[in-house]
Amino acid sequence: MKVFIDATLYIYLNTLSDSRIRRVYERYYIDLLLKNKVYTDVLVLDEIIYISKKKYNIPYSLTLDFIQSHITPYTNIIPLGEDEYEIASKIINKYNIKPSDALHIGAMKNNNINVIITEDKEFDKINDIERVWL
Repeated sequence: MKVFIDATLYIYLNTLSDSRIRRVYERYYIDLLLKNKVYTDVLVLDEIIYISKKKYNIPYSLTLDFIQSHITPYTNIIPLGEDEYEIASKIINKYNIKPSDALHIGAMKNNNINVIITEDKEFDKINDIERVWL
């Protein structure tokens, strides 16, 4: 099955220092990789870098290393363009959700993905998108 991983899981994997809690997320991530074809988009990568630094004070270089070692080898990275924007603009108008989340949905729809791995409940507003979390 195709799944889209939002920034939340990656941010936890990049920032958690409690090894007991981190192992829960690591197992979840490995299970997703083993059972699914995993996708994300370039905006998620931006969110990982920005939030890891702003909220958790993780240096950019460490987050970039994390992306290179834990995400890009196992994940299909979807580019964003005008087609995704067109879908996103309709989603924003219809559901009043954040622009970045709407762009994720645009990427998902253009790649026939209807499952998103995220704790962000805003995605529950979208009827044809299934939100999955731990």
